[in-house]
Amino acid sequence: MGMIRGPRRRRLRPRRCPIRSPPLSPRHGALLAFLAGEPDPQALLPAPLALPPEPPMEGPPPPPQPPLPPPSLVRQNYHPECEAALNKHINLELHVSYVYLAMAFYFDRQEVALKHFATFFLWQWREEWEQVQTLMRLQNQRGGRIRLSDIRRPDRSRWESGRAAMKHALQMERMVNQSLLGLFHLATIKNDAHLCDFLEHHHLRQDVRFIRNVAASVVNLRRLGAPEDSLAEYLFGKLTLGGSEN
Repeated sequence: MGMIRGPRRRRLRPRRCPIRSPPLSPRHGALLAFLAGEPDPQALLPAPLALPPEPPMEGPPPPPQPPLPPPSLVRQNYHPECEAALNKHINLELHVSYVYLAMAFYFDRQEVALKHFATFFLWQWREEWEQVQTLMRLQNQRGGRIRLSDIRRPDRSRWESGRAAMKHALQMERMVNQSLLGLFHLATIKNDAHLCDFLEHHHLRQDVRFIRNVAASVVNLRRLGAPEDSLAEYLFGKLTLGGSEN
Protein backbone atom coordinates (compact mmCIF):
# COMPACT_ATOMS: atom_id res chain seq x y z
CA MET A 1 0.00 0.00 0.00
CA GLY A 2 1.55 3.16 -1.10
CA MET A 3 1.81 6.37 0.85
CA ILE A 4 -0.48 9.15 -0.05
CA ARG A 5 1.57 12.25 -0.81
CA GLY A 6 0.20 15.66 -0.51
CA PRO A 7 0.64 18.35 -3.10
CA ARG A 8 4.21 19.38 -3.68
CA ARG A 9 5.13 22.65 -2.24
CA ARG A 10 7.04 25.08 -4.37
CA ARG A 11 10.12 26.44 -2.93
CA LEU A 12 10.05 30.15 -2.52
CA ARG A 13 12.99 31.75 -4.18
CA PRO A 14 14.14 35.20 -3.19
CA ARG A 15 13.07 37.81 -5.70
CA ARG A 16 15.90 39.53 -7.33
CA CYS A 17 15.31 43.28 -7.46
CA PRO A 18 17.19 45.30 -10.05
CA ILE A 19 19.97 47.38 -8.68
CA ARG A 20 18.93 50.98 -8.67
CA SER A 21 21.55 53.61 -8.88
CA PRO A 22 21.10 56.76 -6.87
CA PRO A 23 19.56 59.65 -8.74
CA LEU A 24 22.06 61.73 -10.65
CA SER A 25 22.37 65.41 -10.08
CA PRO A 26 21.92 67.70 -13.10
CA ARG A 27 25.63 68.30 -13.11
CA HIS A 28 26.49 64.58 -13.27
CA GLY A 29 23.79 63.98 -15.88
CA ALA A 30 25.23 66.64 -18.11
CA LEU A 31 28.70 65.11 -17.69
CA LEU A 32 27.49 61.62 -18.66
CA ALA A 33 25.62 63.01 -21.66
CA PHE A 34 28.77 64.82 -22.76
CA LEU A 35 30.83 61.60 -22.46
CA ALA A 36 28.20 59.64 -24.43
CA GLY A 37 28.34 62.17 -27.23
CA GLU A 38 24.84 63.42 -26.73
CA PRO A 39 24.27 67.12 -27.40
CA ASP A 40 23.81 69.45 -24.49
CA PRO A 41 20.10 70.23 -24.20
CA GLN A 42 21.00 73.75 -23.15
CA ALA A 43 22.88 74.19 -26.43
CA LEU A 44 19.73 73.30 -28.40
CA LEU A 45 17.82 76.14 -26.79
CA PRO A 46 17.76 79.41 -28.68
CA ALA A 47 20.06 82.10 -27.40
CA PRO A 48 18.32 84.63 -25.18
CA LEU A 49 17.47 87.87 -26.84
CA ALA A 50 19.73 90.77 -25.85
CA LEU A 51 17.53 93.43 -24.37
CA PRO A 52 18.48 97.01 -25.09
CA PRO A 53 19.95 98.84 -22.08
CA GLU A 54 17.54 100.84 -20.09
CA PRO A 55 17.87 104.53 -20.71
CA PRO A 56 19.26 106.44 -17.72
CA MET A 57 16.77 108.20 -15.59
CA GLU A 58 16.63 111.76 -16.66
CA GLY A 59 16.62 114.40 -13.98
CA PRO A 60 14.79 117.65 -14.12
CA PRO A 61 15.66 119.73 -17.14
CA PRO A 62 18.25 122.46 -16.56
CA PRO A 63 16.83 125.87 -15.89
CA PRO A 64 16.67 128.09 -18.93
CA GLN A 65 19.55 130.46 -19.39
CA PRO A 66 18.69 134.06 -18.64
CA PRO A 67 18.67 136.27 -21.68
CA LEU A 68 21.76 138.32 -22.32
CA PRO A 69 21.52 141.83 -20.92
CA PRO A 70 21.11 144.53 -23.50
CA PRO A 71 24.21 146.58 -24.25
CA SER A 72 24.65 149.61 -22.06
CA LEU A 73 23.64 152.94 -23.57
CA VAL A 74 26.52 154.74 -21.84
CA ARG A 75 29.29 152.57 -23.24
CA GLN A 76 31.63 154.51 -25.50
CA ASN A 77 35.29 153.98 -26.35
CA TYR A 78 35.53 151.22 -23.72
CA HIS A 79 37.43 148.27 -25.12
CA PRO A 80 36.48 144.74 -23.92
CA GLU A 81 40.13 144.08 -23.02
CA CYS A 82 40.09 147.06 -20.66
CA GLU A 83 36.85 145.78 -19.13
CA ALA A 84 38.33 142.31 -18.52
CA ALA A 85 41.60 143.73 -17.15
CA LEU A 86 39.66 145.93 -14.72
CA ASN A 87 37.71 142.92 -13.42
CA LYS A 88 40.98 141.04 -12.95
CA HIS A 89 42.46 143.93 -10.98
CA ILE A 90 39.35 144.07 -8.80
CA ASN A 91 39.92 140.42 -7.90
CA LEU A 92 43.54 141.20 -6.97
CA GLU A 93 42.48 144.08 -4.73
CA LEU A 94 39.99 141.80 -2.96
CA HIS A 95 42.75 139.25 -2.31
CA VAL A 96 44.99 141.95 -0.85
CA SER A 97 42.17 143.16 1.39
CA TYR A 98 41.74 139.59 2.69
CA VAL A 99 45.43 139.45 3.60
CA TYR A 100 45.27 142.77 5.46
CA LEU A 101 42.24 141.53 7.38
CA ALA A 102 44.10 138.36 8.37
CA MET A 103 47.09 140.43 9.48
CA ALA A 104 44.94 142.74 11.59
CA PHE A 105 43.35 139.98 13.62
CA TYR A 106 46.60 138.04 13.93
CA PHE A 107 48.32 140.94 15.70
CA ASP A 108 45.19 141.40 17.81
CA ARG A 109 45.64 137.93 19.34
CA GLN A 110 46.41 137.67 23.05
CA GLU A 111 49.83 136.02 22.63
CA VAL A 112 50.92 138.60 20.00
CA ALA A 113 49.45 141.77 21.55
CA LEU A 114 50.67 144.36 19.03
CA LYS A 115 47.50 146.40 18.89
CA HIS A 116 49.02 149.27 16.90
CA PHE A 117 50.02 146.89 14.11
CA ALA A 118 46.51 145.41 14.25
CA THR A 119 44.94 148.85 13.95
CA PHE A 120 47.23 149.81 11.08
CA PHE A 121 46.43 146.72 9.01
CA LEU A 122 42.71 147.01 9.75
CA TRP A 123 42.81 150.59 8.51
CA GLN A 124 44.60 149.44 5.37
CA TRP A 125 41.93 146.77 4.82
CA ARG A 126 39.31 149.52 4.79
CA GLU A 127 41.38 151.48 2.28
CA GLU A 128 41.61 148.48 -0.05
CA TRP A 129 37.88 147.83 0.24
CA GLU A 130 37.10 151.45 -0.64
CA GLN A 131 39.35 151.20 -3.70
CA VAL A 132 37.48 148.07 -4.80
CA GLN A 133 34.17 149.90 -4.57
CA THR A 134 35.61 152.80 -6.55
CA LEU A 135 36.69 150.46 -9.35
CA MET A 136 33.28 148.77 -9.39
CA ARG A 137 31.54 152.12 -9.71
CA LEU A 138 33.89 152.97 -12.57
CA GLN A 139 32.93 149.73 -14.32
CA ASN A 140 29.26 150.67 -14.14
CA GLN A 141 29.90 154.25 -15.22
CA ARG A 142 31.70 153.10 -18.36
CA GLY A 143 28.99 150.61 -19.26
CA GLY A 144 31.00 147.50 -18.42
CA ARG A 145 29.88 144.38 -16.59
CA ILE A 146 31.28 143.38 -13.19
CA ARG A 147 32.29 139.71 -13.24
CA LEU A 148 33.56 138.54 -9.87
CA SER A 149 35.65 135.39 -9.58
CA ASP A 150 36.98 133.27 -6.72
CA ILE A 151 39.12 135.23 -4.29
CA ARG A 152 42.42 133.55 -3.40
CA ARG A 153 42.82 133.10 0.32
CA PRO A 154 45.92 134.37 2.18
CA ASP A 155 49.00 132.19 1.80
CA ARG A 156 49.63 132.19 5.54
CA SER A 157 47.74 132.74 8.79
CA ARG A 158 50.60 133.93 11.03
CA TRP A 159 53.61 136.21 10.71
CA GLU A 160 56.86 135.89 12.61
CA SER A 161 57.03 139.56 13.53
CA GLY A 162 55.71 142.98 12.72
CA ARG A 163 58.67 143.59 10.43
CA ALA A 164 57.89 140.39 8.48
CA ALA A 165 54.30 141.54 8.06
CA MET A 166 55.45 144.94 6.82
CA LYS A 167 57.75 143.30 4.26
CA HIS A 168 54.84 141.16 3.06
CA ALA A 169 52.64 144.25 2.79
CA LEU A 170 55.36 145.97 0.74
CA GLN A 171 55.47 143.05 -1.70
CA MET A 172 51.68 143.10 -2.09
CA GLU A 173 51.55 146.83 -2.73
CA ARG A 174 54.25 146.56 -5.37
CA MET A 175 52.22 143.80 -7.01
CA VAL A 176 49.07 145.96 -6.96
CA ASN A 177 50.99 148.91 -8.39
CA GLN A 178 52.39 146.73 -11.19
CA SER A 179 48.86 145.59 -12.05
CA LEU A 180 47.70 149.21 -12.18
CA LEU A 181 50.60 150.12 -14.46
CA GLY A 182 49.65 147.29 -16.80
CA LEU A 183 46.04 148.48 -16.85
CA PHE A 184 47.20 152.05 -17.48
CA HIS A 185 49.40 150.88 -20.36
CA LEU A 186 46.49 148.95 -21.89
CA ALA A 187 44.21 151.98 -21.62
CA THR A 188 46.89 154.07 -23.34
CA ILE A 189 47.10 151.61 -26.25
CA LYS A 190 43.29 151.60 -26.60
CA ASN A 191 43.18 155.44 -26.48
CA ASP A 192 40.98 155.42 -23.35
CA ALA A 193 41.78 158.84 -21.92
CA HIS A 194 39.16 158.66 -19.18
CA LEU A 195 40.48 155.39 -17.76
CA CYS A 196 44.07 156.70 -17.83
CA ASP A 197 43.07 159.86 -15.96
CA PHE A 198 41.04 157.92 -13.40
CA LEU A 199 43.85 155.48 -12.60
CA GLU A 200 46.45 158.21 -12.34
CA HIS A 201 44.52 160.50 -10.00
CA HIS A 202 42.65 157.97 -7.83
CA HIS A 203 44.99 154.98 -7.52
CA LEU A 204 48.54 155.35 -8.81
CA ARG A 205 49.42 158.40 -6.74
CA GLN A 206 48.03 156.90 -3.54
CA ASP A 207 49.76 153.57 -4.10
CA VAL A 208 53.16 155.17 -4.74
CA ARG A 209 52.82 157.19 -1.52
CA PHE A 210 51.83 154.15 0.52
CA ILE A 211 54.68 152.04 -0.90
CA ARG A 212 57.15 154.65 0.26
CA ASN A 213 55.66 154.72 3.78
CA VAL A 214 55.71 150.94 4.14
CA ALA A 215 59.30 150.74 2.87
CA ALA A 216 60.33 153.37 5.43
CA SER A 217 58.64 151.33 8.18
CA VAL A 218 60.63 148.24 7.19
CA VAL A 219 63.90 150.20 7.31
CA ASN A 220 63.12 151.79 10.69
CA LEU A 221 62.16 148.45 12.23
CA ARG A 222 65.48 147.01 11.09
CA ARG A 223 67.37 149.94 12.62
CA LEU A 224 65.58 149.45 15.94
CA GLY A 225 66.69 145.82 16.06
CA ALA A 226 63.44 144.10 15.17
CA PRO A 227 62.55 141.32 15.28
CA GLU A 228 65.35 140.24 17.68
CA ASP A 229 64.43 143.05 20.08
CA SER A 230 60.74 142.54 20.90
CA LEU A 231 60.54 145.95 22.58
CA ALA A 232 61.49 147.63 19.29
CA GLU A 233 58.27 146.57 17.56
CA TYR A 234 56.17 147.70 20.50
CA LEU A 235 57.80 151.15 20.57
CA PHE A 236 57.61 151.49 16.79
CA GLY A 237 53.92 150.63 16.81
CA LYS A 238 53.18 153.03 19.64
CA LEU A 239 55.20 155.99 18.30
CA THR A 240 54.82 155.53 14.52
CA LEU A 241 51.66 153.53 13.87
CA GLY A 242 49.68 155.01 16.72
CA GLY A 243 48.43 157.78 14.44
CA SER A 244 46.45 155.25 12.38
CA GLU A 245 43.99 154.66 15.23
CA ASN A 246 40.50 156.04 14.75
